[in-house]
Amino acid sequence: MIAGIDEAGRGSVLGPLSIALVCGEEEDFLSLELADSKLLTRSEREALFPEIRKKFYTSFVLVTAKELNEMMKRFSLNEIEAIKEAYLLDELPLEPHEVIVDSPDVLEQNFAHRIARHMARKLTIRAEHKADLNYPVVSAASIVAKVIRDWEIDRIRDEVGYDFQSGYPSDEKTVAAVREMLRTGKGKEYVRMRWSTVESIIASQQKLHDYF
Repeated sequence: MIAGIDEAGRGSVLGPLSIALVCGEEEDFLSLELADSKLLTRSEREALFPEIRKKFYTSFVLVTAKELNEMMKRFSLNEIEAIKEAYLLDELPLEPHEVIVDSPDVLEQNFAHRIARHMARKLTIRAEHKADLNYPVVSAASIVAKVIRDWEIDRIRDEVGYDFQSGYPSDEKTVAAVREMLRTGKGKEYVRMRWSTVESIIASQQKLHDYF
């Protein structure tokens, strides 16, 4: 039995960081045509999502923008991700022989050590760059994390009424929506205040701490 963990929304300026864990028999992951979620269309991801949920144990956590804003006063983003992945692994009711995670650390295996420091149980953790591309179990986790985040972004967009797509700073509509959220206060709770994009937007108006 093997487990995989991946995230979606790490670089986003709006909405949550989504982290998912998938666990099952290693050979069973080969029965689905899995790939890194970034290489699939939304419809392809959403078609695979129920198959993954039906076939394997899955769990996830959404780290809201508000929680990220608070935690980043004390921790790096890598450390926050490790804390949440440790939580998912401690809650896992199965005993995988190995856990493979996509590593955001420059030195790959350092991320495995980060996770282990926050865990109550002992598991073998392998952290690698591009694990979501190279291991079907991590691809499955990537798909789950991305689908969950997409649905949450849809919910936020409907709630606040602003026209934006990904929530990433590369999306001009997202940047425009962030400006409006900061100006009006509507939806500001979904903005990651400690991101450089947000700091740039408000630098000429107010100091960052005035928004907390």
